[in-house]
Amino acid sequence: MRATFTRSPDRKTLIDEWTRLYAQTDARFFQSPAWVETWIDGAPADVVIGSVRVFDDLRGVYALCLVGVPPATSLIAPVEARFQETGVAAYDRVYVEYNDILVARGAPPDAREAAVSALIDALPRVDEFVFRNARPALVLAVDEVAEQRKFAVRSLSLLPTFQIDLRAKGRKSVFGGFSPSLRAKIRRSIRRYEERGPVRLERAGTEADRAISWTELMRLHAQTWSKRGMNGVFAEKSFADFHQRLAERDADAVDLVRLTVGGEAIGALYNFIAGDRVYNYQSGFRYESDNQLAPGFVCHALAADRYREEGFSVYDMMAGEAEYKRRLGVQGEILETIVVTRRGLRAFMHGAAKAVRRLPPVAGKHQT
Repeated sequence: MRATFTRSPDRKTLIDEWTRLYAQTDARFFQSPAWVETWIDGAPADVVIGSVRVFDDLRGVYALCLVGVPPATSLIAPVEARFQETGVAAYDRVYVEYNDILVARGAPPDAREAAVSALIDALPRVDEFVFRNARPALVLAVDEVAEQRKFAVRSLSLLPTFQIDLRAKGRKSVFGGFSPSLRAKIRRSIRRYEERGPVRLERAGTEADRAISWTELMRLHAQTWSKRGMNGVFAEKSFADFHQRLAERDADAVDLVRLTVGGEAIGALYNFIAGDRVYNYQSGFRYESDNQLAPGFVCHALAADRYREEGFSVYDMMAGEAEYKRRLGVQGEILETIVVTRRGLRAFMHGAAKAVRRLPPVAGKHQT
């Protein structure tokens, strides 16, 4: 088994190889060719993109991954590399989940370790390697490699994922998997909405439908976040541009859903589709003062049931501690964000500088 690192790989060659390997894996949507190619195309020009290939002469390539190295910000700050991210905050708001190395079925069990080792060895000037929302298998591989090299590892977050099983035996709808109180809550909300007019769930099928659903999604999303005194993610131009390019590149992978009452939109979902799995990525809802109206619960429940009818197996609400996810679904795997730090002078200086900033102010000194 061999592993190589390529700085700024040829885009076409990389995507062709990535597409061939993806078909041999059980990877999630965030390692799909559509997502990866869109990510590469929009990455800031001053970010170095590198790729790792793990292969042997008999079976060829059986593992691939990408890393972004942003430009250094100061002499003291550690040089950072981010696994399948750029390190540019505005662009990384596209927010990768289920982050992992692309590994073929039947690959050697240490393929991930080989890829992580090649990545670290190829970037000796990088002080910190950040793996955001890593799947358990990747976390184990990173821990193993870091332990071998005596590097420090710290965990920044642990996020559970949640999903609705659309193929549960004995159920005629997803409602059968909800608690009695949740079923009552959703049905009561639907009845209240029906007092205004027909309740309809629509999946965008035409370009015109997509344009309408996208506009409603952004409007409802912005309304919700503005009430909290913040901008929604669609306010960031690089975020919106990324998803427009993604939809243009692979329209079948993007699914837009609208929930209307009497023709008025009260909910919108932005989902990804890969195989028989649906990923709920973003949403927007019209919240009202009447607490018997639950647009989020209604929209997710009806959408999941529609997907069940159409033959999908999982409605994946992905990572994050949220009441609606726990009540609608069951917990899946845990995604962890970890940072591996190479021991060295710059890392020591950065740690010392952070410690100085944490010291209490000196008595008698001017404080602002």
